Amino acid sequence: MKLNLKWIYTLSMLFATYMVAAQESITFNTIEETINFAIENNNNLEAARIDQEIIQAQIAEVKGQALPQINGSAGFTDNFSLQEQRLPAEIFGGEPGTTIGVAFGNRYQYTGGINAQQQLLNFKLFNSIKSTSALAELRDLQTLVTTQDLIVNVIQTYIQIQVFQKEVELLKQNFDRTDNLIELSEAKYEEGIIRKLDLNQLLVNRSNLKTQIEDAIFGKNQQLRLFKVLLNIPMSKEVVLEEKLEDREPYPLGTELFLDANLEYQQLDKSIELSIIDQKLIKAEYLPTLNASFGYNYLGQANEFLDFDPALYQGQWSGTWGISASIPIFDGFQRRNRLKQKELATEQLELDRETLQLNIEKEYGDAREQLLLSNSQIESQQRNMELAQENYDGIKTSYNEGVANLTELLDSEFALRQAQSNYLNALLQSKVAEVTLLKSSGKLSQLISNPEQTN
Repeated sequence: MKLNLKWIYTLSMLFATYMVAAQESITFNTIEETINFAIENNNNLEAARIDQEIIQAQIAEVKGQALPQINGSAGFTDNFSLQEQRLPAEIFGGEPGTTIGVAFGNRYQYTGGINAQQQLLNFKLFNSIKSTSALAELRDLQTLVTTQDLIVNVIQTYIQIQVFQKEVELLKQNFDRTDNLIELSEAKYEEGIIRKLDLNQLLVNRSNLKTQIEDAIFGKNQQLRLFKVLLNIPMSKEVVLEEKLEDREPYPLGTELFLDANLEYQQLDKSIELSIIDQKLIKAEYLPTLNASFGYNYLGQANEFLDFDPALYQGQWSGTWGISASIPIFDGFQRRNRLKQKELATEQLELDRETLQLNIEKEYGDAREQLLLSNSQIESQQRNMELAQENYDGIKTSYNEGVANLTELLDSEFALRQAQSNYLNALLQSKVAEVTLLKSSGKLSQLISNPEQTN
């Protein structure tokens, strides 16, 4: 019995710990808080920042080629079997016409030295430094694009969550009305006032509303999970969004399109600049290079290991310096063809830039018109909901009094649900269009680059 109680206690403690962990929540009071949290914690954005650091290291690596390249060396050699050369024996007092083997050199050698290389003139290296700097700027722009996309996704997901929540609230109101109507109609059916078919229609409507509520809840939860991914929040934590975007005043966007501030346009501009630098890199291969070198080395020799007796040990220093030039003459037209490829690639990028400009202008125009249309529809559909609700309440009262029939009541209920659906759709389209306009106009990228503008 004691064992069972202990086991039950352990399970209870584990369950309590799980419930506490599951109930942990993160509350965001404003959309700005969610954006700042995402920027600080999103993994994709952090990976983009690491890419920036990699590029900076690559720039430093290329610049390092312009600095002196200095190497030191040290060595030890044991010539345990010296090579012999055949010499006339008579040189050493031997018999004329014969030869003897003579080994030259010492058995042990000790070497050390320092060598330096310096590029004095290398146009390709200079342009490589410019290329890596432009590549770093392009990577910075990519980080801004990643930040911009993250902000857009966070806002749109935030909008979707709240639209689904609003839909759930309206559907539950409709469900409660239908449920109350069924109770009333069941009594009328028992009294023979309405037909079985009318009651069945109400039951079907309630079942459909239940399905719609379940679908809306699933949609909301799905967007919440995506929201947690964007903000790098554990799935076990609850997220509370305090600010209602439908009550938020629209951001004052103005009517100007800042094309040069659009990040995609800036990226393509920088890609063209980088392509032109690549052309210069190839052209630099036609030019000569000039290098300087310096060397200072030591050689020590002895026939006894680690015996540095001046009488037996021989050591000497030697030094050299010089300048060398390399002049390209003919490479089988390889450089010319590579240059032609780069020139054509640059032309393609310029065409892409023209197409991108048209697409940006189109996206901006579509979003601006959609925003004006949706804002107008929000006002009209909000008024329609009020009228539909008033109409439904009036017909329901008449139905309760036996003046109106069930068909009229069902029609008014359908009109109310249609007005609610249209309102939610207009609200969603308005907020999405606002974000799209903010992005395409270049205003969002300006806010990212200069956060103080948001104050």
